[in-house]
Amino acid sequence: MSGSSADSIMPAADGPAIISASNIAKHFGGVFAVDDVSLSVSPGEVHGIVGENGAGKSTLMRVLCGILTPDRGSVVVDGQELEAGDPGAALDAGVALVHQELSLIPEMTVAENILLGSTPTKAGFINNGELKEIAAEALKEINVSVDLDEPVARLSVALRQFVEIARAVARKPRVLILDEPTATLTPAETDYLLDMLERLAQRGLAILYISHRIPEIFRICHRVTVLRDGKHVDTVDISETRPDELVAKMVGRELEREYRDEDRRHAGGDVVLRATGIRAPAVNGVDLEVRAGQIVGLGGLVGAGRTELVRAIIGADLRTAGDVTITTGGRTNRITSYRSAVASGLAFVPEERRVDGLALTMTVSDNVALPNRNSVSQASVLSVRRITELARRLADDVGLRPPEIHREAGDFSGGNQQKVVIAKWLGREPDVIVLDEPTRGVDVGAKAEIHRLVRELADGGTAVLVISSDLPELLDLADVIHVMRDGRIVGTLPGELADETSVMSLASGQTGDLIAV
Repeated sequence: MSGSSADSIMPAADGPAIISASNIAKHFGGVFAVDDVSLSVSPGEVHGIVGENGAGKSTLMRVLCGILTPDRGSVVVDGQELEAGDPGAALDAGVALVHQELSLIPEMTVAENILLGSTPTKAGFINNGELKEIAAEALKEINVSVDLDEPVARLSVALRQFVEIARAVARKPRVLILDEPTATLTPAETDYLLDMLERLAQRGLAILYISHRIPEIFRICHRVTVLRDGKHVDTVDISETRPDELVAKMVGRELEREYRDEDRRHAGGDVVLRATGIRAPAVNGVDLEVRAGQIVGLGGLVGAGRTELVRAIIGADLRTAGDVTITTGGRTNRITSYRSAVASGLAFVPEERRVDGLALTMTVSDNVALPNRNSVSQASVLSVRRITELARRLADDVGLRPPEIHREAGDFSGGNQQKVVIAKWLGREPDVIVLDEPTRGVDVGAKAEIHRLVRELADGGTAVLVISSDLPELLDLADVIHVMRDGRIVGTLPGELADETSVMSLASGQTGDLIAV
């Protein structure tokens, strides 16, 4: 399904606001996450909410739907003030939230998840007929076809996202709030989702849309509110602003240029990471090497085998054939497991930071201590002083905001969580760092800062391997790009010669295999 242009956006419905928030403030531990923010949304309007990670977007949305109790301020839906901190009252008033982190239960069926929390019963038993009828109606409303009896665990990430939206739609909301709904979707899936939201808005639904992806904001939103450091910066009609103006308001500072000077690209020094003949599920005989001071990119479409290749190389997953070595300081170590990879000087920033990268209920300092136990111990006993000193230094190095090292990692925004994952590995001064989707789900400011960190690592002699589905990111960072398809590297392009057309042609099979180094 093709996406519509910004010019085709339907005008928002006229009339009074269906939901309005007045002077909302919410603080955590002495820091205001939201500070005196007001906004309103009319029926049929798609209202964008933008800002850097940590700007207060998600906190504000949780206040609107009653999950959080504000320190001050009020929320009014259709003329009636909502009881603060009462999610049931917000649902009854017609306010539904689709969280950034999906809340489905994998073992339950699609139908059961859609009606989770409002399962129809008859004589004390679940009414399966009504359950499926309501679930089917919700899926029809968003024009998605999926087996109602299929366990959610068997669905793709995209279908899980659509089931989450169907769950919200099943409650017949008047206001739908979506927090970064396209963070894990492909471009085609994103187009489908945006088309769906446009149709829902045209039927009179008020939509609050949080996204760090500026093109999406300009495609479907009528108005956009900018938050920065918890404060309201501006609310403007989308037709009266430009992407660069919006970004400037979001970050409040000039970002680094989104490309590297050509003289910065280089071939690197000696080979540090060498992988030969790698075979694993979804990987079909791959040779790969990364040199000191070099940034090597892995591109390709979803399902090409990029993550599977990397996890096989570093020993995180089983490889059925092949050999991997790390050479530093004149010594070569053979990598047979993830433990041996880390011991040999490798660091890994995984795709799923909340699952594989962080202990969310532990503090930033405790997360930093995990891979750095030797350096923060004294006489084999962990030193609180050393942990604190290391965590503070690394928090400053990565630009953690706010720099609260004794705060739980799960309380930070997505971009800041990613900085914590990177920070804990920087403490080991790795010889090789592997980053899988390093800026997925982060805003433009955090993305620029992560790119800076990656470049500084390479400039310092670290061998860097980056997987990214964000093609401009790959083109911006990489000295050389390997393109994968069907578990193989089908093309290798020098960074200065690569462009979107050449990478996508290789990834999609529109051109023959190419090795151009």
